[in-house]
Amino acid sequence: MTVVDDIRGIDSLVVASPTAGERERILGEWATGVEPYDLSPLVTVIRHGHMVPGTRVAARCGGDVVTYGELFGRLDGIEGVRGSSALPTPTGLAALLAEFVTASRVGAGRFGCAGLLLGADALAVAVADRRGVAADRRLRRVDPAMRPADVRLLALPWGDPQNTVDLLAAWSSGASVVVPTEAQRRDPAALAALIETHAVSQIVAEAELPICLAESGADRMPTVARWDLVGTDGGSALPDAVRRLSPDAVATVAYHASAYLGAVARGPLAATAWTRPVPGAKVLLLDEGRLVPPGVVGDVHVGGRALGAEFAGDLERERFVGDPYEPDARLFRTGHRGWWTSEGRLIIES
Repeated sequence: MTVVDDIRGIDSLVVASPTAGERERILGEWATGVEPYDLSPLVTVIRHGHMVPGTRVAARCGGDVVTYGELFGRLDGIEGVRGSSALPTPTGLAALLAEFVTASRVGAGRFGCAGLLLGADALAVAVADRRGVAADRRLRRVDPAMRPADVRLLALPWGDPQNTVDLLAAWSSGASVVVPTEAQRRDPAALAALIETHAVSQIVAEAELPICLAESGADRMPTVARWDLVGTDGGSALPDAVRRLSPDAVATVAYHASAYLGAVARGPLAATAWTRPVPGAKVLLLDEGRLVPPGVVGDVHVGGRALGAEFAGDLERERFVGDPYEPDARLFRTGHRGWWTSEGRLIIES
C-alpha cells in the first residue's frame, strides 16, 4: 500500500491522459500510416518475376547461383513444401517462392521460425512497402548510366519473416539477391567481401551491422546506395559508421514487431532514432488500455493491414488484443515501450 502524506505527492501515481486535441491528433494523424496506394495483388507481383530474363542471377547463396529461370522452374516440383529451413540454401529460396505462390492462391501463409499466420493481403501490403522503399533513390553525383546494377544483400537472420518480403520484392523488380550463409552473416569481414565482390547496391540488415563493419576496419563501400536497417536506436555511432562506409547512401531505420510482417514504422538515420508508421500500419501507445499523451511512455501496440492472425501453435495468443479505438480491429502488444514527441514522432526505447 502506498501512503501519501502530501497532496502534491500523488502526481506521479496518476496516469496522464491526452487532451481532446492531442487525442484527435494521435488517432487521426500520428498513429496510423496512410493507406497503401498502387497495391498490386501477389499474383501480379509474381508474374513480374516470371518476366525477368531467365539467365539473370536471382540469388547467390554460398557457392551456389540460382537464375530466374531455375528459380521459377523449380516451383512445380516443390510447391506446398515448407521452405523456412534452418539455413539458407538455393532449394530453400525456391521453397520460399513456392510459399508465396500458395499464399496468393489460397489467401493465407505461414512464415518465419515462429510460424506467423498471414493473409495474402498482408503479404501484398508488405511487399508494396518494400518495393517503394527500394525504389527511393537520392540523386547521386555520378552519371546514371554508370550506376551499379541493383544487387541486394539480405543479412537478416534466415528465420526472419522479413526475408520473405524482401526476396519477393527483389525478384518482382528484377534484382539480384545475395544471401549470406549463417557463418558469413556473423562475420563482418566476410560480409564486407560479399559487398565488394558483388557490387552490392542495397543492404537489408540489423542496425548493428554498419558499426560492426566499421569497427572491423572495412573500407569504403562506394557501390552501396541504400541501407535499410532494422532496430530501435543505434546511437551516434550508427550514422557515423554509415557515413564512413557510404557517404552518399540513403539510410533508414525501421521498427519491426514479431507479429507484423515488414516494417511497422520507419525513419531517418539519426542519433535518436525516430519513426512514423508506414502505409497500412498502426501504432498505439497505451497504458492499461488508455492512450498516453505526447512525452509520456506507454506500451507499444501495433496493428494494421499486415498484422498476423496469430502464431502457429497459438504461441503468444494472449498478446493479441482488441483495439479500443476501432471496432473489430486487433492489436499486438509488442513488449516494447515508447513515446510520441510533440511533433508526432515515435521514439521506441532501446
